[in-house]
Amino acid sequence: MRCYLSRHRCLLKDNTGMKATALRDIVFAHAIETTAASEAVPSPQKRDAITQETLHALGGGADGKQDRASFEKFLQARAQRLIAVTQLPAEVRQVWLHATGKTRWLVIAVLLGALLIGFVGHSVLDPHRVDLLSPALIGIVLWNVLMYLLLLANWLRGLFKRKPKSMPLLQPTDKGSDEDAVAASIAEPAASGSWWQKLRAPRKWQLARGNSLRKMALNFERNWWQSSQGIRRAQWLMVLHLGAALFALGALASLWMTGLTREYQVGWESTFLSADDVLRLLNTLFLPVQQLFGQPAWNLDEIQALQGWRMADASTGSRWVVAYSQLLALAVIMPRVLLALWQGLRAAWLQRHMSLPLQQAYFQKLQRDWAGRATALQVLPYSLEITPERLALLQQHVRHVYGAGAQLTVLPVLAYGADLSGKQVTKGGDISAAMQNVLLLNMAATPEAEIHGELLSQLRNRWGAQAEVWLWAFDFRERNSGALGRVKERQYLWQEFVRSAGLNASVIPEVKAEQ
Repeated sequence: MRCYLSRHRCLLKDNTGMKATALRDIVFAHAIETTAASEAVPSPQKRDAITQETLHALGGGADGKQDRASFEKFLQARAQRLIAVTQLPAEVRQVWLHATGKTRWLVIAVLLGALLIGFVGHSVLDPHRVDLLSPALIGIVLWNVLMYLLLLANWLRGLFKRKPKSMPLLQPTDKGSDEDAVAASIAEPAASGSWWQKLRAPRKWQLARGNSLRKMALNFERNWWQSSQGIRRAQWLMVLHLGAALFALGALASLWMTGLTREYQVGWESTFLSADDVLRLLNTLFLPVQQLFGQPAWNLDEIQALQGWRMADASTGSRWVVAYSQLLALAVIMPRVLLALWQGLRAAWLQRHMSLPLQQAYFQKLQRDWAGRATALQVLPYSLEITPERLALLQQHVRHVYGAGAQLTVLPVLAYGADLSGKQVTKGGDISAAMQNVLLLNMAATPEAEIHGELLSQLRNRWGAQAEVWLWAFDFRERNSGALGRVKERQYLWQEFVRSAGLNASVIPEVKAEQ
């Protein structure tokens, strides 16, 4: 059992997940609560009242069921109440109601385009004839076989070399300038969706409502894009597999429709291939059809008789048309439809089993309200002496992010290169599973795969993917106050390094110690 709340009360670890619609409401509520204060956004007092109303409606948190599903139900109910009282223009609400990514018309265009290209491609390459060495038909088969091999290799690589994946944190809206938010959104793939056109329409609401709402909508879409990337990938793979099946179906449609009004010429010709070469090629290519449907293998006399072009009788032409149809159906259409079905089922499962980064401070504060307990954190500094000044900054950060009731425990410093399970960790009391565990790294150091990479691997194995990683950036920012680009570069380097280990890193903001 992994605990998220306090020493005595916790959320049971489960893998049930939540529906995509519920998570989308919560992500939108997060964007609202982290945006700059305005008349359209509920005040902190109003948000606290909404929290209490939700707890009352659900029967409270501290006396109710203490599991993850109940907490997520509370989050969704609270998010819906918060969105309902937020005064947002209709255009912004449309951004929330209609997810970006694949659209119905785009999917239809891709599928119809694949069918049309397959139909036209065969008509152009093989007009009014059955070429035994047809580039259109053989090319479709060989290309799909190559794709199957690549999919198999990728699947096997994933089995033997599983790379840990981190759950992306929700980025707050009130962070950086408007220009930074817009630039970041353009850099994301999500910016190519139709919502971007709405956000660029100043006549509707951009000038009337100001830039804060635009930032909120952009940030919501960016967070949602990151959270739902697994679903989108499965959906697009489903579309691509269906497109490949329709491409082959289009080629077959052209082959059969041409045969209705034309008598096919059947034959082959080649500068470099002999009749023996063609025989081996065709028998290898049609081996699945011959084995499954019991068709006899082609013989050398048949291949030699078709060398060069001649007017075929109806039985010869129809035999080759049926053979190529069976081959494409067996090697392309059926496997692609099955793969599309698998990806469709996978996307549907993912839509009902999404997860939230509950270790994030935003959700920790809501957990405290829901369970009636303060957040308890244990911070393990790594190769960083905790001076009274640094401790004051840490305490101020914890109070600001987790609330005044948050409990902070700083463990003895873990020396550079030391093992996480060494005596230095347990000297001041072992890491409690009921705590929110935090590893504090110094951003002034450069990440090293042999040292920091091994440490993060031990961290994930011992504390799990919900463990927090904090990057102490205050000292590095102080020394590089005139080189903002270097600070951003080091911050990005560390965050990507931690993400590659299957964890998430938060940067401790530059705050001044209280006097």
